[in-house]
Amino acid sequence: MATASVNAEAGPSSPPGWHTMSMRVPFPDQGHAKTAKRALEVDREQNAEFVERTLEVEGDELVINYAATTVRLLRLSTNSFLSSLDLVLRTMAEFAPDPTVPRISDDELERIRLESNKGDVKGIELRGDGKGAGSGQEVK
Repeated sequence: MATASVNAEAGPSSPPGWHTMSMRVPFPDQGHAKTAKRALEVDREQNAEFVERTLEVEGDELVINYAATTVRLLRLSTNSFLSSLDLVLRTMAEFAPDPTVPRISDDELERIRLESNKGDVKGIELRGDGKGAGSGQEVK
């Protein structure tokens, strides 16, 4: 669904001497990117005086900028963020599917069901005795 690109150049607003990192994460549309941003903004940086993070939506991409006083803090902060991002992406894949993939409506599923049950062929009907799996028999 999403891939990240990393840019190690210093951002324009990072304090002098701080280490920086930028990522761009593409989404199916701008709405998905805004949803991910809102979900990720809830978690504040634990070392706010030593680490700065900004999240912005540009089109259908979430842009993440990090600045930290040390490389170690930058690594720890981005690792933690990537873990949260992974959770958000997996949750969105499950509950906010890609809008470009067509979804079958309930009416369409019912139409398909009715169409499949037409004709002279009765199909297979299982009748069980209620004593567990495999106890059914084919009815002709």
